Amino acid sequence: MGRTGTIDSMQLLLIVILLLCGYFYLFQAVAKRASSRSSIPMLAVVLLVVYLLISLPLVLIIGQMGGMSFVFLALLILAAFFGVFAFFAFIIRRFRELNKTALVMFFLYLLMVSYVTVFSRKGHVQTDILLSFDSIEEAINRYSLEPLQHLWLNILMFVPIGGLFAAIHPRLARLSVVFPLGMLLTTIIETTQLLMRNGQCDLEDLAANTLGACVGLALFKLIRRMIPSNNN
Repeated sequence: MGRTGTIDSMQLLLIVILLLCGYFYLFQAVAKRASSRSSIPMLAVVLLVVYLLISLPLVLIIGQMGGMSFVFLALLILAAFFGVFAFFAFIIRRFRELNKTALVMFFLYLLMVSYVTVFSRKGHVQTDILLSFDSIEEAINRYSLEPLQHLWLNILMFVPIGGLFAAIHPRLARLSVVFPLGMLLTTIIETTQLLMRNGQCDLEDLAANTLGACVGLALFKLIRRMIPSNNN
């Protein structure tokens, strides 16, 4: 399989993963409101059929408009929209329970990241959607960590985001929440770069930022476990 075939297969795999994740979170939300536990299996089947009947035609239509790369980006943007909506709905519902200091610091850090990754850059025409891991491939071929410097910086940049987000409320300190957070915030950044023509949508950035957010969550949990022992 050539490089083009490998990229096409990766695009298809990522699209399938995104669709499965979308179904998982949709089913989770619907199952919580089920009147009976015995009805959940039938509910899962019906929801899956409806989900496929809606999502697959949309994927095919979008694919005809701009190819699989465009489908991948469109799914990420759609997920980002619903993710942001769900986050602000959560804040409104549980505002009294939130750690206000962590919430303020989270938004301030997001503003700083937005400035560094988007608004501080000089505009240039670049609208590529890169669904490959060229830096990792180059590092392996050269037996050097130098090509990975950009990835390390992206990981480190999102570590505070994962930690601060988890500190806002105990229900947010979960991998099932922080993992998509890294993906959704990166999607917003990468899409803004595309629209402003000062960057590109890069799968490596998406993976690195998501990993950074998860590392931030792990560090937050580790520090929280250590604090009681230090007080004793």
